[in-house]
Amino acid sequence: MRRSDLPIPILWLVAGGLFYLVLATAPEVVVRQRFLVIPGGWWRALALLTLGIGVVGGTAYLWGRSRRPLLAMRFALAAGTHLLMIAAVLITIYPAVYLVAVSLNRANSLTGALPREGSVLVRAGVIPDPSAFSWVQYQKVLGATHLLWFQWVFVAIAVVAVAWLVGVAVIHRQRPMSATRLDRRRRWGGLALFASLAALVLTITPGQFYSVGASGERVGVSGERMVVLFIRNTLLISGMTGLFAVAIATTAGYAFARMRFDGRYGTLMTFVFVQMFPGFMALVAIYYLMSYLDLLNTFTGLILAYSGGAIAFSSWIFKGYLESVSPSLEEAALVDGATRWGAFVRIILPISVPMLLFIFLLQFIGTYSEFILANTLLIGIENWTVGIGLRSFTQRAFATQWGAMAASAVLGSLPILAIFYAFQDALTGQYQSGGVKG
Repeated sequence: MRRSDLPIPILWLVAGGLFYLVLATAPEVVVRQRFLVIPGGWWRALALLTLGIGVVGGTAYLWGRSRRPLLAMRFALAAGTHLLMIAAVLITIYPAVYLVAVSLNRANSLTGALPREGSVLVRAGVIPDPSAFSWVQYQKVLGATHLLWFQWVFVAIAVVAVAWLVGVAVIHRQRPMSATRLDRRRRWGGLALFASLAALVLTITPGQFYSVGASGERVGVSGERMVVLFIRNTLLISGMTGLFAVAIATTAGYAFARMRFDGRYGTLMTFVFVQMFPGFMALVAIYYLMSYLDLLNTFTGLILAYSGGAIAFSSWIFKGYLESVSPSLEEAALVDGATRWGAFVRIILPISVPMLLFIFLLQFIGTYSEFILANTLLIGIENWTVGIGLRSFTQRAFATQWGAMAASAVLGSLPILAIFYAFQDALTGQYQSGGVKG
């Protein structure tokens, strides 16, 4: 250790004393409405976080001053910012971690007695009790699902594809590979995942959800045990909506970017104006229109309603992307004898695959967890989406089934997490491409 680094241990000793002072002076926990409460716990937690940022930043500053004095303050700000961001990330993912923990709790409510042993955070309910973990909630919501043999094959392919994508990411961090090889491996994994999920969605039917009675007959089950069907319905609706959004956005965006016609500017301004109003303002009109067309309680009606809302934003995105592409490519195709439609299909669409994938995923994710419109148009339980299905856990007369609801929410989030991870580059890399010009 250099002599100039001696202030660093002194800083650590002072910080350790302050940490001990904050923790040692904490009052005894008290019980309020069944929960353990630490008086002044919030400001003590903030004090510890502030002290930790100060220690990390001060250490970086003292270390930098002894080696690169001109950059010492920059080192301190970077170290303190990193610690603050880590704390922010942990706070952000805390609800998701707690949701998973609730889904693994054998109790089906949040009102059970808290443990009397363990750390203060466990006894206060801040951290779930590991001794109460169980798979009973997942067995409850999946017990009435009966997959066919070939559907299990699709599930296995999806699991292998997810493991492949995770493995590629880990290997790339340990031993970086070329961009071409990395993209090719990610593409194969993403396509395998997408194809297996699509095949599974198209083959599952409502008749596969039942329980077996004492005499061997099939007995219908309630909505709490049909979560897989709700996930299937949601994937089907969101997938078709994404495809419709791509079809609408490409044709409309190409027309606005490459053609000049009367009403072009007015239509674009109308798109901007429509985006100012929330979608639920058109709920009554959509319901009347679907009732008039006899499309209530159908996937077709909900898909058309979702697709109509995707016209404005998706067209603007694709228009901005095309305006960053040189028109000379299409002009060369037109000179060679191609029609306008031929140039669009053979030239524009192939080079726009990343943007098309971005539009598809954007609409897919946006409609996956939508509740208000789906709850208005879908009535029959066999057509419910994940959002509507989760509501069924709160309709018991006496208590909400928190454990089963958490397990269903975790299962419902797995497909969207897998798809988002598989195609994350298409999502993150195209925002700037579509927003260059407008």
